[in-house]
Amino acid sequence: MSGQQFFIIEIVAFFGLFLGWAVWDLYSTRRSLKRDREAAAQPARHGEGQQDKDDGRSEPLR
Repeated sequence: MSGQQFFIIEIVAFFGLFLGWAVWDLYSTRRSLKRDREAAAQPARHGEGQQDKDDGRSEPLR
């Protein structure tokens, strides 16, 4: 294999990894933003300042 062929393979591999990372990061960011939007759209479980006092017991969510 000549040096030029090795150079071309190396460049393709580098940019392939770089583009793969960029696509994954974009996908991950969009998924995170979607989760945040869905969480923000849910109504609050109680009004501000109206939650019960914490008595130290652990109770499952209803």
